[in-house]
Amino acid sequence: MSPHALAVKAQLMMKFDAQVSAVLESAENQPLTLRSAEQATWKAILPVGADLLTGVLELQCRVEAVRAVAERGWTLDGVEPGVPRARLRLDDDYTAHLRSTFGPIDVRLFAVRKPGTSATICPARALFPHFPAMRSTDLLIEWECALAADHPFRKAGEALLFFTHGAADIEDTTIERHAVAVGNGIPRAMLYQAPAKIREILKDRATRDKKTGLPLVYASTDAHALKRFVDDRWNPKWKMTNGIRLWATDAKTGKTIHLGGEVTWGDCLEVRKRFEWLQEQGILPKNGDYGEGVVAQVVLATDGLGWIADYVLPLYPGAVLVLDAYHVVHNVTEALKAVFRGKKNEPRVRRLVAQARRALGMRTRRTRTALRKGARLRRHATRRSGFTGSGQRLLDEVLRPLLDKLTSGKSRFKKLISYIERNLYRLGYSDLRKRGIAIGSGAMESIHRTGSQVRLKRAGCHWTADAAQGILDLRMLMLSGRWTEYWDQARPQHVETLGKAA
Repeated sequence: MSPHALAVKAQLMMKFDAQVSAVLESAENQPLTLRSAEQATWKAILPVGADLLTGVLELQCRVEAVRAVAERGWTLDGVEPGVPRARLRLDDDYTAHLRSTFGPIDVRLFAVRKPGTSATICPARALFPHFPAMRSTDLLIEWECALAADHPFRKAGEALLFFTHGAADIEDTTIERHAVAVGNGIPRAMLYQAPAKIREILKDRATRDKKTGLPLVYASTDAHALKRFVDDRWNPKWKMTNGIRLWATDAKTGKTIHLGGEVTWGDCLEVRKRFEWLQEQGILPKNGDYGEGVVAQVVLATDGLGWIADYVLPLYPGAVLVLDAYHVVHNVTEALKAVFRGKKNEPRVRRLVAQARRALGMRTRRTRTALRKGARLRRHATRRSGFTGSGQRLLDEVLRPLLDKLTSGKSRFKKLISYIERNLYRLGYSDLRKRGIAIGSGAMESIHRTGSQVRLKRAGCHWTADAAQGILDLRMLMLSGRWTEYWDQARPQHVETLGKAA
């Protein structure tokens, strides 16, 4: 340890000794509850932590300054004759005033004035990639972004203040600006698992196609609405966003394994570009080949919107195509309600919907729950009906016979039949279930809730496109499992956009 480091350590130890002594004397002189004792400890630790952090950062700044001086053939002490002498600048102009998780700190950057000139270099600035665009330490910015991704900005500020015991008092506008700037600078690749990680998951954990033995990787796209600033007014205008999600299913637990996803304000052409980008990056290869002998069966499980069939499905000619069965049932239900109106027809609608579900192979039968005395509780799993469902059965057994009997509302029912006929190639549920392939896109629907709705669909919230996208990308980064990996980078990629964002 250098003499300078030893001097910093000695000063810190003196301050720490004084703080510890104060807490111990307080414990001897008056009884402390568990809560007050812990509060007193935090009160002692925070200023010591701030001083220690300041000392660590200043030590690194000094090391950078000494290194820069040595590289240029200068000296700081002026002992060697004939060697140009540089001078340190420790004034306020070269001090970083920062907020940290321990409270405000002032870090001297140890800038160096060039020999014989008034010019100054500050090599230590590279250690602070966010400063001065964001006058917070890296960890504090991460905390701000994590809270902003889950809480409204006012609540994020209150939570930050509370959990840092009053050390980090950040204004709402500052948290918003930081979170939006960081979110909009996150590279898209970080919103998905790396191809090597996806390959590992598919090889070792994912369910497999019982017909081919290939691991199954699912993909979907779907839209939902958010309130957005439109036409220079804060009217409650709803704007459709398009989400994309990739996932697999754990072969042992049956749980969804999130492989990545994103949300875009773009239209159908933009969604197509995103899928093309997924192919180029190897995140969702066109042929499912992830390399090293791992070839997956791509499954595209979506709803029946025409643009998906026109722009997304053709990108994966070898994929298994699934029209979400629950969307089909929803369309059938809405058509039946439109044809058979009124409360007196509700039992009839329910009966016909049940027939439609059976035709699609979605009927379930639950056996009696058997209770055992003691700690053991045995429950029988839900058993599904036979693997005989299909869109063709729905047409032949339910819809077409019903159409012949209708005296009114035929045009509405013909639209439903046309919808089923157009998508028959995606309605082979019998074969899909025999192969162990899911017939629903519930994983895509759930990402709407966890990825955006619980954060952005709040009472009174209206969003600009940039602010909403920044928060959405932060949430997607969290869900991708790469949050720590992203923040561990020496220079996170959003730093390049800070000047524009600020």
